[in-house]
Amino acid sequence: MTLKLGTEIPGTSADGNITTLWVPTIKDIKAPTMAELEAGTDISNYVMLGGWSFDPSQDAVSDQRENVVQDFGAPGRKSVGDISIEVIDNTNTEHQEQNEAVTLMHEGASGYIVRRRGMATDTPLAVGQKLTVVSVICGEKQVINPDASTMIRSKIPLFAKAPGWESETAEISNPKG
Repeated sequence: MTLKLGTEIPGTSADGNITTLWVPTIKDIKAPTMAELEAGTDISNYVMLGGWSFDPSQDAVSDQRENVVQDFGAPGRKSVGDISIEVIDNTNTEHQEQNEAVTLMHEGASGYIVRRRGMATDTPLAVGQKLTVVSVICGEKQVINPDASTMIRSKIPLFAKAPGWESETAEISNPKG
């Protein structure tokens, strides 16, 4: 199908259409099961707008041949750079019992950040939906100094670990694993 110049392409607002889970264990990051995801914790309400920092990149492998005047390339090593998540932090507040994100993602904790975009947060997870899945170990919580009229929040540095990540290429598999 070829689009004609001027064809209107619809878009979807990000507002309310991103779900973030902390999942303790996933056997296959390309195909997490419903059972694995349901064993996780929905931390969507803790994540600050723009608070997810995940910027995968890929190096180029140089392929220069002496018999041609062009340089070629191939996909090389992948990296995620600095990963972090900025969350509401209710430590020492009247809401300290509601602090799952900070509690679950303490320094040294290992797990998976799972993100789904494009569907309302209250839409149930379902087989076939595409996800970003990142295997991480958590670093030391960094308290964010507040600005005027802001929530108390912290940034949790994350470090990618094996088996790595799937960037919106993971697909929810069988209903209960």
